[in-house]
Amino acid sequence: MGGSVHKAHLRLADLCLRSFAYCLVHAVQRPKVHGAKPPIDAPTIFVGRHVGFMDPLVLMVQYRRELIHPTVALDYYEKNGFVRRFYDHAQCIPVDRRNHSPQWLEDCLKALERGENILIFPEGRRNKEGEDILPFHTGAVRLALRSGAQIIPVFNRRWSFPHRYRLAIGEPFHLDPAPANVDNSWLHSQAEMMRQRVEALRF
Repeated sequence: MGGSVHKAHLRLADLCLRSFAYCLVHAVQRPKVHGAKPPIDAPTIFVGRHVGFMDPLVLMVQYRRELIHPTVALDYYEKNGFVRRFYDHAQCIPVDRRNHSPQWLEDCLKALERGENILIFPEGRRNKEGEDILPFHTGAVRLALRSGAQIIPVFNRRWSFPHRYRLAIGEPFHLDPAPANVDNSWLHSQAEMMRQRVEALRF
């Protein structure tokens, strides 16, 4: 997928949340990016570990002018009205992990077609295993396959106050050429390739 990247033109409430998040992240997490931070010049799928609640906000404030949609588990999204409004204003896309509904995939494809960006945590759950990277599920691969969008890996270390939140953002890459008949073996091989790209950023 080529084309220009849509800049963030948000409603007032969404802009207020972004401004609050920017101040909060820089005051509390004080993020430090290890290495270069690649610019986004095409619709992008970010993939990385999910080690804490603030992970999406930390990445989003690194790209303040671009619109990034974090994916969020539907059971968290529907926890209560306040949480749902927060996720809506944060431009999140819910994923139904229990019923494996494809609606999230269609929502992400539409966002990429508009020139926006997606953040996915392919481990499928909060990583509580220290600095290890859990096996990746194939949802991000399916999205990249259908959209043709570039992928940017992100490695983030576990954070605790008052230390700084540290992360590394890798260079864009694409899936390997798909065979005529895509099967689960190929999908899982590409998911593992994504995981290795994240692993390679470890610092």
